[in-house]
Amino acid sequence: MVSKKKKVINFLDSYQADTSVVPEIINHLINSLKELDYHVDEIDEIVLSMDEAITNAVQETIRKQECLPRSDYEKRRAITIRYMIDDEGFDATIIDHGKGLNVNSLKGLIPDSKSKDYHSQIIRYASDAERKKLKVRLNGKEITLKGIGAGLKIILAFMDSVTIDLIDKEKVLSTSVTDFTDGTILNLKRTRRYH
Repeated sequence: MVSKKKKVINFLDSYQADTSVVPEIINHLINSLKELDYHVDEIDEIVLSMDEAITNAVQETIRKQECLPRSDYEKRRAITIRYMIDDEGFDATIIDHGKGLNVNSLKGLIPDSKSKDYHSQIIRYASDAERKKLKVRLNGKEITLKGIGAGLKIILAFMDSVTIDLIDKEKVLSTSVTDFTDGTILNLKRTRRYH
């Protein structure tokens, strides 16, 4: 019996926060997927998800950097992209140093048993299938979003699981709670669907 050697493509690079890097990364990703003979539909779905995730990371980092002195961010490579592709699936991580989510907007995340609308809250909370694929953590502690944007809905449509780790710089450095995060680690996973 001849065993077929498993081919794996690993990619890791960092970039400045500039939208011009998105096509470069996407072209590299397309070539990697084609090298492993991924079906065109699968390539399209993965590329759409990654394009959305990378573009969002770049835009959030640019917004954050607009508040900094120019010399502080011109030298930094603020976006890191890593992906691994093999015959069985796709796994990617995108790290940015953007503004992140407003932690105050995450209050009221789970159904409130004292609310007059409690029953409806439970139904909405339990019936949202997207939440099963999405894990959000703030400083390692899992939280639940009460709503997600269109970009994240696109990503969830094509990925098996999405994990968002929010880095609260102030919380890491002290015991005070802040209203902001200082970056995001986004992980996307997908099992190969078309052969």
